[in-house]
Amino acid sequence: MATTSAYNLNDAGACERYQSLWEKTRGIFASLRYARAVESVYGLKSSFWFADEDASLLVHLKGGGPLRRAVIPPFTQYSSLLLPTPPASHLIHRQKSPMDILLQCVEKTCRRADLLIQVDDPRTAQWRNWKVQPLFTYLIPLPSHPDDWSGTSRRTWRGKKGDYEIQENSVYAHRVIDLCRASYKRHGRSLPADATLLGAFAKAMGQYARTFVALRDGTIEAGLIILHDESTAHYWVAGSEPGPSMTVLIGEVLSILTASGISIFDFVGANTPSIAEFKRSFGPTLTQYYHLRRRPPFLPRR
Repeated sequence: MATTSAYNLNDAGACERYQSLWEKTRGIFASLRYARAVESVYGLKSSFWFADEDASLLVHLKGGGPLRRAVIPPFTQYSSLLLPTPPASHLIHRQKSPMDILLQCVEKTCRRADLLIQVDDPRTAQWRNWKVQPLFTYLIPLPSHPDDWSGTSRRTWRGKKGDYEIQENSVYAHRVIDLCRASYKRHGRSLPADATLLGAFAKAMGQYARTFVALRDGTIEAGLIILHDESTAHYWVAGSEPGPSMTVLIGEVLSILTASGISIFDFVGANTPSIAEFKRSFGPTLTQYYHLRRRPPFLPRR
């Protein structure tokens, strides 16, 4: 199986080839639109390779020379691995699968790398001496049925939704980011991105970023920015005041997304106990993905 040299987003032919593969797999975080937003907002460089006609991997690079590394941009749920066809087991065992070839490209480009990969079998990375850490998220097939929710969430939504007005408008994006930052602070953490840059990123995603808020008496109490690829929507940036507002907002947004033709809602992580429990109350299915980390030791100078 052959690979190619690295391409960048200025290569129209390579981008067309990548787009053709993407159409078979989808995923907003793997889209060229997302990669261009990462370059323009965060100043990271995109580099991507192909393994024959079977697969492609796009990574975001920071730094140069021996310090160059593949990084996960802020608020990125999945890395850009396109595998339209699951690799054959015998290729995985011989370490000649498309994923082997693509990880080798990363290894030749940078010593340190982080990827978030949706695969059923992560042994390819493990056998190449990458550290493999399982992560989890919750998915809801749409339409969502309130009867599948926990009793508490169902009662909250039914009893409180009349108190709120739900609006969709990108003008509220910065307010949603402020609420998100406050939510992180309540958990003793900092927002993992510059708030201004995060707002610019949402704007750069255009129609693929949808902003929803829940207002009570004219005051925004909860907000949510959804990223989507027209089939899967992701709970991307979210925050709320303590209380029922986020439960009401999610319940209403699930119906809005269903009417828009979205078929899957991804809660973007179930890896913090209290947050995972809140998401579980909407009756989702637990799904696994993996953090692949490469940290080879530096050899001593002679």
